[in-house]
Amino acid sequence: MKIERAIAEFIDYKRSLGRRYTSRSMILRAFARAAEGADIRKITPDIVQKFIDGRGAVTNAWFARFSTLNCLFRYALSRNYIVASPLPKSKPPRPIEFRPYIYSAADVAKLLDAAESRHRSTWRLAPRTIRVLLLLLYGAGLRISEAVGLKVSDVDLKELILTIRETKFFKTRLVPIGPDLGRVLRLYFHQQWSASPHTPDSPFLATIDGTPVIRRTAEGMFMRLRKEAGIKGHDGSRYQPRLHDFRHAFAIMRLVTWYREGKNVQRLLPHLSTYLGHARMSDTTRYLSMTRELLQHASRCFELYARPEVQRG
Repeated sequence: MKIERAIAEFIDYKRSLGRRYTSRSMILRAFARAAEGADIRKITPDIVQKFIDGRGAVTNAWFARFSTLNCLFRYALSRNYIVASPLPKSKPPRPIEFRPYIYSAADVAKLLDAAESRHRSTWRLAPRTIRVLLLLLYGAGLRISEAVGLKVSDVDLKELILTIRETKFFKTRLVPIGPDLGRVLRLYFHQQWSASPHTPDSPFLATIDGTPVIRRTAEGMFMRLRKEAGIKGHDGSRYQPRLHDFRHAFAIMRLVTWYREGKNVQRLLPHLSTYLGHARMSDTTRYLSMTRELLQHASRCFELYARPEVQRG
């Protein structure tokens, strides 16, 4: 069996389980090109090793390629397409784990101020659109694609509910929002659409010329905005704050709030997972990198549990 056919069959299998399998399918198709259409039984360890190693240092992408091919060859073994896996027998040490930037309320204020006061005429997004995008990510924990994909009909300004349609894992979910964010969205809708023709399928967030906002536009805008606002990481990492990090900040903020209120955080975690649109709890725990404030609250709660005689402060 040719490697292209085996990969196509494997991708169809994954998608039959309800997964989009987009990024992993890109890795597999790149591998098929690297293998130059060889028969899957003739794929050698050298071919696999060269593809996994890529051109640079070992990064998380190395492990993504390894994991993807591991799944493919396990599938091929289960169907007797191959008799042994050509994957390398050993793996290098993982690189230093990426840590997202956790935005503070002060960071958000700086970004919102920069969107108003330091906006450039060449930017495709108006200040009001930038403001709403940032507050949707920070205040509702949406993915970037979910925020820019909202249509007018998806935003219920009366009931304060967002409908996130066919997002990751092909699921649709309802996301309730608070009154403060609701007021922001009402004002934006009035400014953006009250005097312009629109339909229920019109994009809620639009560029200056009224077209839908795409992720690449949003991320490019944010890179410029972040520099204007002077927001940057200080942990020595080459990674700088991203739009997606607002989702991490939302999860951390919710946990800290629950700890402050004395809530049973372990019992509430499944609710957070559902709100964020995760299929598994393990997907949620990736967002819960420990900030100093969260660690202090967690330690205090454990102390109260372990030592009942400790007085609550």
